[in-house]
Amino acid sequence: GAGPSLSPPDNAMEGGAQQSSLQEPPGPGGAEQEGVPGERDGGEGPPELKRSQPLFIHSSSRQLPEEEPRASSLPSIPNPFPELCSPSNSPILSSPALGQGPPREGASHVVKVFGEDGACRSLEASAGTTARQLCETLVRRTRALQDHSWALVELHQHLALERCLEDHESVVEVQSSWPPGADSRFVFRKNFAKYELFKSNASLFPEVMVSSCLEANKSMAHSELIQNFLNSGSCPEVQGFLQLREAGRKVWKRFYFSLRRSGLYYSTKGTSKDPRHLQYFADLTESNIYYVTQGKKLYGTPTEFGFCIKPHKVRSGVKGLKLLCSEDEQSRSCWMAAFRLFKVG
Repeated sequence: GAGPSLSPPDNAMEGGAQQSSLQEPPGPGGAEQEGVPGERDGGEGPPELKRSQPLFIHSSSRQLPEEEPRASSLPSIPNPFPELCSPSNSPILSSPALGQGPPREGASHVVKVFGEDGACRSLEASAGTTARQLCETLVRRTRALQDHSWALVELHQHLALERCLEDHESVVEVQSSWPPGADSRFVFRKNFAKYELFKSNASLFPEVMVSSCLEANKSMAHSELIQNFLNSGSCPEVQGFLQLREAGRKVWKRFYFSLRRSGLYYSTKGTSKDPRHLQYFADLTESNIYYVTQGKKLYGTPTEFGFCIKPHKVRSGVKGLKLLCSEDEQSRSCWMAAFRLFKVG
């Protein structure tokens, strides 16, 4: 169905317990707990909000010591010495360890967010805190000019993958999916293309890539057809050539892909759309889609316009990643926009 959660007003996700869960814990002394020496906040916060982030986390969240045994690699064996778990253990690792199941509502989690200058801020969040709410808090904390282009970007540096979180996504849930010890992080930066999809942008879907939809609706102009899809929150059928990386090898082959309501397919015989020739490729509802930033270096991509379908069950490493490459930026933008519509609608 249509997704107000993505559009700029985004009233549906603001308010109620979720809103307060993000804004209350930091309090007036919020800047103090970030451990940023340059910021002064009058020291009005509660006395336990010291500059030492690990101590703050463990003292404010009573659930963590009870849950820590689960963080070990052998979750069935309880930890007999919880007091030996050093507070120097990175909070960004102990918090995700809770996420073997969904993060517990009401528990306090610490989320670290990096600026483009490399400065790191720690914010307290609950399981219900959305990416949009965290962005709004960061805008206030950094005294940045408020506009809708601020975004929270998930970065997997070792894999050269990045994606912009959708407004409604739970930040704690995303963080909990990272493997312990991985160099994954959140970055707070502007993404001017964030809402382009919702500005009647027929140019995002070139006619050649939605030709089957145009054939099925011959009386409708291209721009009108795309607007109808956007209004209904559904995704047009997109097709086109993409290069596909063979599993485990830096070998790329060109296939004709089709995005249908049931998922993403490629043809084993040229541009044939005969069901006998369509090979099911990916379940987008159970995956996230990332831009590949250093494709040639890491994966030997034939062009600079790589992207990746990363199934939720793939927690770490390259194995299981579905790596694709477009001929140009317009083609990649079309596929990425289509995947967004398909997933979130």
